[in-house]
Amino acid sequence: MPESVRIWGPGSLSNLGPGFDTLGIALEGMGDVVEVFKTDEPGVTVHPGGGVWEPPTTVNENTAARAVVRILERHPGCRHGLGLRIVKGIRPGSGLGSSAASASAAALGALTILSGGPKSEAVDAALEGEAGVSGARHGDNVLPALFGGAVLTFASDPERYRLVTIPCEVHFAVVRPDVRVLTKEARALLPDQVPLRDAVHNASALAFLIDALRSGDLEAFGHAVEQDRLVEPVRARLVPGYDQILGAAREAGALGAALTGSGPAMFAVASDRKAAETICSAMLQATRDVGHGVTGLATSVDVHGARLTHLEKPEAYY
Repeated sequence: MPESVRIWGPGSLSNLGPGFDTLGIALEGMGDVVEVFKTDEPGVTVHPGGGVWEPPTTVNENTAARAVVRILERHPGCRHGLGLRIVKGIRPGSGLGSSAASASAAALGALTILSGGPKSEAVDAALEGEAGVSGARHGDNVLPALFGGAVLTFASDPERYRLVTIPCEVHFAVVRPDVRVLTKEARALLPDQVPLRDAVHNASALAFLIDALRSGDLEAFGHAVEQDRLVEPVRARLVPGYDQILGAAREAGALGAALTGSGPAMFAVASDRKAAETICSAMLQATRDVGHGVTGLATSVDVHGARLTHLEKPEAYY
């Protein structure tokens, strides 16, 4: 087994409209680089990494470190410790799977050093790492970050999941307004009960969305991402300029647009790469017009997920 590895953990979109806590898609071009290496000191240590944000060095407060602790617990014969160096490419509170990117990369890195087992053996640890931020084990960012592509997960039991095969390229415009929305705070806003008619609507919308993805029907997919009646109407209030930014996406040709996760990041579905670039430019300008700093990109689906990389740091920051 190697002495050290460097793992790329991609960012991700989650919920995608009606798929609250159940659906995520990994994204090309944004993510974290996590280096995992053997140490003489037992246990897990976190070392400065740099990037757009420096994670806490206290193990229990660090999502990547929590994931590595879980992997170590499953290898009781290990005679050394593991160190972490995390270079963040995604800011926390972005809605782009920041904690999931580093947790999945760290879990895979530790597994690679200790046993070389398959990615499926890193699922539990990555979920445990994510729980340190969200307060519970949620798979909608962790699983696509680990496996790549689109992943459907059982909300009450995220270790039950299915990889969703997409038969065509899917392009997105993604923007991150310079507003921080923490997952725990965004969850606290959600109602404990919802009208039956809205719950039924969301269930049917998610079914149509999954079928659209599997069949490569981008127009139907774009329509479905705008059908959430339960979560997005509440969380939209956390992002000043929400209506203007998504309105600009639609005017620029988006097939559909919505928040990702808790926000503030937003995404739009595009028919091709050129359309994604045009839509992204319109969303960036609309975000600036309402007074926010912003970053963004035109991107597509990362089909590989967490993986070995030669990069020492991300090529861009979000």
